[in-house]
Amino acid sequence: MEFDEDQNREREESDHTGELREAHDNGDDEENEEKRRDSLEQFDFQLDELIRKQVDVQRRRKVDETKKRAAIDSVFDERTYFQLQRILQKGILDSIEGIISAGKEANIYLGYDQEGREVAIKIYKIDSNTSKWMRNYIIGDPRFKKIPKNVAKIIHLWASKEFKNLKRAFKAHLRVPEPYYVQNNVLIMEYIGFGPIPAPKLKDIKQPINLEQLATECLNFIKKLYQKADLVHGDLSEFNILYHNQKPVFIDISQAMSTHHPKAEKFLVRDIKNMYYYFEKFNVSLPDPSEFYYDIIQTHSAR
Repeated sequence: MEFDEDQNREREESDHTGELREAHDNGDDEENEEKRRDSLEQFDFQLDELIRKQVDVQRRRKVDETKKRAAIDSVFDERTYFQLQRILQKGILDSIEGIISAGKEANIYLGYDQEGREVAIKIYKIDSNTSKWMRNYIIGDPRFKKIPKNVAKIIHLWASKEFKNLKRAFKAHLRVPEPYYVQNNVLIMEYIGFGPIPAPKLKDIKQPINLEQLATECLNFIKKLYQKADLVHGDLSEFNILYHNQKPVFIDISQAMSTHHPKAEKFLVRDIKNMYYYFEKFNVSLPDPSEFYYDIIQTHSAR
């Protein structure tokens, strides 16, 4: 009994370093079963650390710990681990801090580059279910001639597609995150927010300031994206517009398609309808939607 009491006392007094050492010793006992983890030993980006550093401070939601871990686990397969390790070793990233948001298509994490600049790291899930609907947005886009059948390769193509779409939109001086780097299912881009607090989505703002100006900027985005970047967003709504410094920043344009896509005009109409539906709830005066639509496509055709 005295031995047990001494042992318990020692455990209570052990510091964090001692706990890590004990975990390492236990790991040595199961070395054969944990070869994969040992191979990633140098990669100190652990799942539990991600959960501890959760940066979704703004919403302050009490999310079950199991659900948070499941959201993180959903993108961190072995291939993604090794890929992030290589990105860190190359100096493209200095650190990865924690999860900003988790979605059906991808998770987004806050990170820092070698210059200490905040960046957003979007990691797409290698999932056969998401790859099925992704194909519908890729097929018919003249920029992508060969469409792979392999699930992972489709996801990699999807990440590359968003990177290219962001480059086009950014080059056209539209308010989108600047893209920095893409490799397989990892996209690194400009972080929109203040410190660890990401910019909220427009849907979470009860009463945006200067709604008329905001509506004008959103409609101008649709128009300029079509006319200057030759793209249609395809899924534009208050759910994928960030509200930062009282200005809209347009995100999630992985599904954006070329204006030459056979369904481009159909998705253009949907984007217009979504924006009109949102702003009409605030009784904002808007131009006639049909006139706005024809102004976009006719001006583009006349170029």
